[in-house]
Amino acid sequence: MYGARVLSQTATVLRDYTMDEPDIDAASPGFNMADLVKTSHNIRLYKEVQNLKKLVNDLVDYQLAHPKHPKPTTREDIDNDKKAHREIEKREKYIRAQLSIIKSLYRQSVLKVREEKAKTSDDRAVNDALILGLHNLKYEEQSLRSEISAAENYDHKYMKLPLISTEEYLEQFPDQKHLSEHDLMTARIEHEHQVRVKLEERRQEKLKQKQKLIAEVKKGKDDLTKLDAMVEKFIEAAEPIKKVLATD
Repeated sequence: MYGARVLSQTATVLRDYTMDEPDIDAASPGFNMADLVKTSHNIRLYKEVQNLKKLVNDLVDYQLAHPKHPKPTTREDIDNDKKAHREIEKREKYIRAQLSIIKSLYRQSVLKVREEKAKTSDDRAVNDALILGLHNLKYEEQSLRSEISAAENYDHKYMKLPLISTEEYLEQFPDQKHLSEHDLMTARIEHEHQVRVKLEERRQEKLKQKQKLIAEVKKGKDDLTKLDAMVEKFIEAAEPIKKVLATD
């Protein structure tokens, strides 16, 4: 049979083209292979394959309709064989040309698939990086929440300070009612500090006064001690005079 080599090449191309197609029953109702292709390139490739199938089927039909005579005897048989041979060669040229078109389109499809795979791989890497970043953010969020909770529940020393109540403080300083809780606490601590500084100053003054009084009392005691000694000496010195006066 004519064109066996061309038909073999055609079958190989058709097999390569259809080997990755989804396993769908072509006889199912409403099935249309053209519905599976979306891009203009795939649509063109699909149409070119359909054209190739038609050319191959036409060639096969022509070969079946014009079989080669094993031993042509008449001139008519010889002429018919030559005519059929030329027609088959012409149809084979069309098929080879169509095969070249399909091979070119198929190579383009392979390149596009590789590009899409590379792009998908890059997108997956970006997506993985984003997911990793999200996990890191969640971990940081949990860490910050733990630190905030620990700070809120920490037994701060300023909480034990004997501060005046907020109400009393605001009564003394009504212009600070607009302050936030943090600023208000800072102001109350500063106020307590100033009060304690003043109290310390007063304590130091009182201490100085006390020390001065102690020094004065001590000086008075020393003076009294000296006076007692002088009185005793005076009494001792006046004893002879007392005796003389007593005898008189």
